[in-house]
Amino acid sequence: MTRGITQTGPARWLRPRTLITTAGALAFAALLYIQGTHSPVDPVGLVLSADPAWSVLALLATAASYPAATMGFLGFVPERIGVARALLAQLAGSFVKLVAPGGFGSVALNTRLLLRAGIAPGPAASSVGASQLVGFSLHLLQLSFFLWLTGFQPTGHHSGYLGTITLGCTAAVALLSVALLLIPRLRRWALAKLRPLTEGSLTRLRQLLHHPRHLALGMLGQVLISMTLVAALYCCVRATGEHPRFAAVAVALLLGNTIGNVVPTPGGLGGVEAATAALLASTARLGYPSALAAVVLYRLITLVLPVLPGWAAFTVLQRRKAL
Repeated sequence: MTRGITQTGPARWLRPRTLITTAGALAFAALLYIQGTHSPVDPVGLVLSADPAWSVLALLATAASYPAATMGFLGFVPERIGVARALLAQLAGSFVKLVAPGGFGSVALNTRLLLRAGIAPGPAASSVGASQLVGFSLHLLQLSFFLWLTGFQPTGHHSGYLGTITLGCTAAVALLSVALLLIPRLRRWALAKLRPLTEGSLTRLRQLLHHPRHLALGMLGQVLISMTLVAALYCCVRATGEHPRFAAVAVALLLGNTIGNVVPTPGGLGGVEAATAALLASTARLGYPSALAAVVLYRLITLVLPVLPGWAAFTVLQRRKAL
């Protein structure tokens, strides 16, 4: 009798699903606390004062990023899996990424989805790795295009913000590199996490050349992910009363995400806001307080607001045994 209680007591409360849900709730509460008490921008006042029409457009652009992410995921999976299931997984990623920094959460989530759909471990990991590889390459191409279009060069006092952010990110990368070199256990863990992103990805891409429609769908989805999020930030800037160029906003977001996500915090919290706001102030010629207000509004819409729907999607997938 005692043995049965022991198995159903702690085991029930220490299941991975329960731990992830608890960690996500704590991360969500911490995010609200940081945004509400340590940010110079009052999020409640910001939402109330923002232009409602542009705020709704930002919400729609954010919502459109999830079908785009579904396209970007399914395009690298030649096997048939449910579109609705894949869409729920992308929505669930907005919850999971708060408890797994650096993109590992979405990688693990999508890989698990493919495994539960009956795809072998090798092809499943290769599909996710190929989508990440192509997505990163297209991200850099889009960034290069908008940098060329705007002729962006940080000038004036904004370059000081960018220099500080870049120095901080460089120091973080350097410390992490030293830790990986000196701590064998940490190095083995990192290699185990990174291997699915690279192992077999090129082979999978060669296989997808025989499925050009799939590959085109995946590449289009990867491009649309970035463009819908750029549109969301543009709408947030307009909602705060500014009138920037779309290309200037694109440079700020694409480069800000690249720099800010180096910070190993849930969702790039702190790093993304600082980098994107400094870049937006420079590229769109905005005052830093105005740029920060727009970025905070953007993060409230794209990071905070989807957490609860993401948790619901995660729960539905768990109950359907799709994860």
